[in-house]
Amino acid sequence: MKIFTLFFLIFLFSTVQAKPLSIVSSDGFVLKGFLNYPEIKKDKYPVIIFAHQFSTTHVIWSDFAKRLNQLGYATLLIDLRGHGLSTIKNGKKVEIIPFKGGSLANLFAVFKKSNELVNFKFIPEDIVLWIEYLKENEKIDEKRIGLVGSSLGATSVIPVVLDEDLSFVISISPGSPSLLGDKEKFELALSSFLNPFLFVASVNDPIGSGKYIQRYVEKTPNGISMLLSGNKHGVSLLPRIEEMLIAFIQKHL
Repeated sequence: MKIFTLFFLIFLFSTVQAKPLSIVSSDGFVLKGFLNYPEIKKDKYPVIIFAHQFSTTHVIWSDFAKRLNQLGYATLLIDLRGHGLSTIKNGKKVEIIPFKGGSLANLFAVFKKSNELVNFKFIPEDIVLWIEYLKENEKIDEKRIGLVGSSLGATSVIPVVLDEDLSFVISISPGSPSLLGDKEKFELALSSFLNPFLFVASVNDPIGSGKYIQRYVEKTPNGISMLLSGNKHGVSLLPRIEEMLIAFIQKHL
């Protein structure tokens, strides 16, 4: 099968000069995140949290986050459990098996083994912990929090709405609810979130995200779908959708 190395390309652009933060998950992962404020001085800042895709790190969002900082938004870029700097669990190193290219069958095999190691089903809970952490920050406007995810991150952000009152959610190339192990909870999240829910994917997405977003948007009271031509996945879609995402964020945050 054709190699999909572009599928999980990491954008190694200049990183945002963010303040590193740490929290501890319920099962002992030390999770790392990078919080950056705009140069514009305000009493409180609206904040956008970014969850990356499998076998990448927070760095894939750096350039986009920098643009949002220039527009007056604080950003929190998190390393998901088992990725980047979030690889210490109860004092021991626990990390995913990196996907280094190959067929989709190889990708799925690596993903499955990685899931067994780090338990991706806990990622929504990890994100909730980050939101609660931010709410204690006097510089953050707790009533203006948005959430953006790509691929694994895009799937993981959806259940978060059951626990947090978010201004919006953007899900780019999400996967199957089975990734998180609780389909009923996933569908409840889709049907109960009343604020804007934006789903983005390409028609010929390698993991079928185009079909998933059509199903998901039908279940949401205030869902919007953007189906693009081609077969790009996750952050590789950013050059085509960045301006639209900024307009969406400015409207709803």
